[in-house]
Amino acid sequence: MFRKSPSIRDPAARRARQRLTLAVFGIGLIGAGVLLLIVLQRVPLPLRVLMGSVDIIAGSTLLVLRRNKFSAKRAR
Repeated sequence: MFRKSPSIRDPAARRARQRLTLAVFGIGLIGAGVLLLIVLQRVPLPLRVLMGSVDIIAGSTLLVLRRNKFSAKRAR
């Protein structure tokens, strides 16, 4: 009934899409964490620092995962 498009079956296209997705979410989380730390003034400082640092750590983790999983020098 439903056919998968050729780009979904292509492993190179799939890896490129996954790499882009990890980069977008990683950078987005880091940006959100920085905005939480700077912009939100109505939230108490300890909670603001906790929320911002958790977002920054999660975004950094995604970027490290992207680098480790999709590096060109990786030996299989």
